[in-house]
Amino acid sequence: MNEDVTLAKWLNNEMTEKELHDFMQTPEYATYNKIKEYSAELTAPEADMDTLYQNITRNKNRAKQPKVRTLNTWMPRVAAIFVVLLGAAFFLYASHTTEQMAANGQRNTFLLPDYSEVVLNSGSEANYKQFNWNNNRRLQLEGEAYFKAAKGKTFDVVTPHGTVTVIGTQFNVKVRNGRLDVTCFEGKVKVASGNEVVFLTPGKSVAYENGKNLNVGDDKKAAPGWINYETSFDKENLENIISELERQYNVKITVTGNTIPSKRFTGTIPTKNLDTALDIIQAVYHLKSSRSNNNTIILSTE
Repeated sequence: MNEDVTLAKWLNNEMTEKELHDFMQTPEYATYNKIKEYSAELTAPEADMDTLYQNITRNKNRAKQPKVRTLNTWMPRVAAIFVVLLGAAFFLYASHTTEQMAANGQRNTFLLPDYSEVVLNSGSEANYKQFNWNNNRRLQLEGEAYFKAAKGKTFDVVTPHGTVTVIGTQFNVKVRNGRLDVTCFEGKVKVASGNEVVFLTPGKSVAYENGKNLNVGDDKKAAPGWINYETSFDKENLENIISELERQYNVKITVTGNTIPSKRFTGTIPTKNLDTALDIIQAVYHLKSSRSNNNTIILSTE
């Protein structure tokens, strides 16, 4: 059976049981069925197709031409199939989400539709929709990113622990292990977490852990430390510091011992020299390090 005729009969529920059974066994059936579900509202009504055909036939009879060409009755239904396919294509395009990722030990720089620049830190992911960006300026973030918003442009950075709203500014957002850190480097940033709303100006930071404001200090640098291959911590616990080192160096770090140090660390650790980074951790937390292989490090209490 001709493919166009088959699709038309299927769309209009005119197949016999055998024809429907044979059609469902074809590899194309799943795709056609999905398109039909997405575009159900775009299917042309049967009554309109029959009326169209009758009007064309009457007009041809009035002309009384010596030779009458019979209109293929399947053509209107083939047109309906085209509308279905076009509607499905538009639906898929409009609902498509752009995903940007930075694997452990890597970074990823990209532009938003308004030409704002985003730099993803290691082990981070961002999602947004390019279609209709002007009316849906939202970016979902897991991990850490540095933003340089285009002048006069505004958008929201949405995280599991709060939303950051900006207008033409530069800022850093970090969301890891139940903690949200935001620092403003230029312009003004609005941070909403739980029932609290904070406005940040250049050099100001805010951090929330499990919904609690940690009252962190100011940051007077011109850009986040990790952009220059060093990571700054403010009142951070050892578990989160180790997780960050694992992402930056793409290694596995295990802490052994009866008691894991609970001291919180404020300071800077390099992300391009693993030995120096480990030396700092050992000195602060009184730990010893050993390597079982190139990618596995064991820290043990003294």
